[in-house]
Amino acid sequence: MVRYLVLGGTGLLGPYLKSALADKGEVLVAGQKSGDIRLNATDPKALAQCVKEVRPDIIFNCIALTDVDACERDPNLAERINAAPASFLSDILSPSTRLIQVSTDQVYPDTVGPHSEGQVAPINVYGRSKLKGEVAALRHRNTLVLRVNFFGSSRTQNRKSLSDWVIGSSRDGREITLFNDTLFSPLTLSTLTRLMSAFSDSDLVGSFNLGCRDGSTKAQFARQLLTTMGLSSANAHEGPSPSMAERAPRPKDMRMDVGKIEAVTGITLPTLAEEICVYCQEQL
Repeated sequence: MVRYLVLGGTGLLGPYLKSALADKGEVLVAGQKSGDIRLNATDPKALAQCVKEVRPDIIFNCIALTDVDACERDPNLAERINAAPASFLSDILSPSTRLIQVSTDQVYPDTVGPHSEGQVAPINVYGRSKLKGEVAALRHRNTLVLRVNFFGSSRTQNRKSLSDWVIGSSRDGREITLFNDTLFSPLTLSTLTRLMSAFSDSDLVGSFNLGCRDGSTKAQFARQLLTTMGLSSANAHEGPSPSMAERAPRPKDMRMDVGKIEAVTGITLPTLAEEICVYCQEQL
């Protein structure tokens, strides 16, 4: 039986990933405050002991500090969480152990997308720390780096996704601003983790974008999501993303070119409109 270890698996991604892997083998989730295993993954001795005891065939490294502004305020913390665990793993894993490193679309520059895998030039601490994690993970030859963005209904207490926020705001009648100058190309959590599961036991290695095949502004995404769900967008107003001294810079176009992974795997990734329909079907 294949044994999977999901590190940092108690955020938005982990519960979906555990479900996607459940029929394929034994899945153990490690988190600092919850999960099957309690683990401070920034402690190299604890991480090494966990790997030694679990003896996983495949590791998903989902450990991340995703608060972009918190990363900007504390670059050392960002590196300890977003880069150092990948480096520890590369040092200790046997060649046969497969490592799936989960990364981000914020490794790309503030230029017009979609961006291909070689165009990395992050503009904030978060993106730079995640890119360091990629480089460290790829020292281990059996590593697959997946750059992702996602939406879907949270299965984690006290954690909300973008779609949760948009739909909850509509239902509560709260006034919100939708960014009309920020583009992205997310997948639903269910589609993303299904693909991650499929790629985990393949021979795919290296860095790949994994998103929908087109993308839109976040404002267009939110309005299409609300319309498809039959909800009102009367409380939503469009505007530019804020630019403030205390706010970390963000790239305006985070769309990812998925041509490489489509060509290598032979799959055709869905459009964002198709993924919104997937999400709405899941709510029925």
